[in-house]
Amino acid sequence: MPFGILEDRYLEHVPGTDLLSDRGIVHGNTVTIDAASKLKRGTGRYAHIVLIPQPSDDPNDPLNWPQWKKEACFWTLTFAASLDGALSPLASAGYGILVQQFDVSIDDITSSFGSILLGLGCFMLFQNMLAVKFGHRVVYLGSVSLMFISCIWCAASPTLTSIRASRVFQGLGMSALQSLVATTIEQVFFVHERGTRSMIWSFGILSGITLGPLVYSYVIERLSWRSGFWFVSIALGLCTTMVFFFVPETTYRREQVIPNEKIDDSSEKGDISVNENADSESQGSASAYRKQSYLSSLKVWHGTFSNDNMLQIFLRPFPFLLSPVTWFMFLSHGMQTVWLSLVPLCSSTIFTLEYNFTPSQIGLTNLGGLIGIALGSFITGPLLDFGTVWLSKRNRGVYEPEFRLVFMSAMLFGLFGYIGWAVGNDHKMPWIGAVACITMLNFSMAVSGSTAVVYLLDTHGPNALHILALSNFSKNMVLYGSTFFANGMVQNRGVTVSIFILAACQGFCWLSTIPMYIFGKRVRSYIARHPRVFAVDKD
Repeated sequence: MPFGILEDRYLEHVPGTDLLSDRGIVHGNTVTIDAASKLKRGTGRYAHIVLIPQPSDDPNDPLNWPQWKKEACFWTLTFAASLDGALSPLASAGYGILVQQFDVSIDDITSSFGSILLGLGCFMLFQNMLAVKFGHRVVYLGSVSLMFISCIWCAASPTLTSIRASRVFQGLGMSALQSLVATTIEQVFFVHERGTRSMIWSFGILSGITLGPLVYSYVIERLSWRSGFWFVSIALGLCTTMVFFFVPETTYRREQVIPNEKIDDSSEKGDISVNENADSESQGSASAYRKQSYLSSLKVWHGTFSNDNMLQIFLRPFPFLLSPVTWFMFLSHGMQTVWLSLVPLCSSTIFTLEYNFTPSQIGLTNLGGLIGIALGSFITGPLLDFGTVWLSKRNRGVYEPEFRLVFMSAMLFGLFGYIGWAVGNDHKMPWIGAVACITMLNFSMAVSGSTAVVYLLDTHGPNALHILALSNFSKNMVLYGSTFFANGMVQNRGVTVSIFILAACQGFCWLSTIPMYIFGKRVRSYIARHPRVFAVDKD
């Protein structure tokens, strides 16, 4: 029972539990794990880290790509994700002005621009299907191209009906960058690298959410509401070009190397028994593989990656509704995103009612969120990877994905942020207090949100895509429904009561992390023992 995680009673090897370090600490002494010598390890300062998953000898395996290629792919997708994050709440700081221009209610404006969430949620399951069947590259290219075209459409829209339609199509394009990037991280990076990468990706999305309305608030005051969408269109055009040149296909099938003994019991004496065929892939000479040229990697079409038909792939995520991990992701990641997204959506109403702010002043309140995201990303990102290695060494070199969940305690910063905002607002605190609370909310999301995603990747590998699709679909449907009444609720019930409601929701979602940490290993065993129910990807 390592650090409070309950052991499984059924499987010798529970998927996700792996040897991560060639050194372990037993009874206060550092010992060498003999079995690590048979496995591929990192280089340089990571020479003691056992690579999970074990890469093949194929140079075309994304795990074997040169570092520059991995970085170019990852940072291009992070840039795209930041634009993705900016699009959803882009006009929120200017809702007060838009109400006057279109002569409608604040909820009409919110729901019209919020229709982007309808497209985002509905297409989430379909893009998942396309990615499994045809690979990630074609979906990424289609997504950023659709965002680019629909953003131009929105900028040129003469009516709210046209705006609503264009925003739906923007949502269709946004879906890939909110879920597929996580599986690309799983395909390209090793376990000890994923925490930092997931944190940077989350930083890209969240910084877009905060900076987008900030910049747009000045544009709408000094130019027009359309100009902001024209500027984003230029950035999306550049992004589309970058995706074409720097994001090759990342889908790749490799054999898994797993132990044949229950590894957490056998390492007491410094040796761990592993499969005798652990190096079977190495028996083939690397010269048998032909390295793909750069020009070849620019192909948009790479054929199919699954023998299942489209209907089978579309239905594949739904059995995961029976998995506790799906509900954990929905509560800890999905719903926390809903509460956080309602803040910029309602910021125009909140800061107008309480402080009589102008759109540009409302936009500046997002700086607090940006500070929180930056602190969460740059402090916790490296710590998330280092912390799991540190815990693994003290668990005789064995890694348990639940070690990641220690960092879910960051959700408490969000809880205290909501409570502090509500109490402070009731006592007429200055605006800087509200901004400080927004900083805490974004810090909470930056740390715990990326932690939840990395935990999902470590426990479910390729099948994480299905759970992310379900969680993001549900999240966006809830958020879209909220756009019809959220600002009205703030106006009718008041800022203090509304924020207390969000605090209660945040606290409830945090509680879901406790049973997930304790019973996580048994949940992984249950899923592995029922492959037909959970449609484990075998393609």
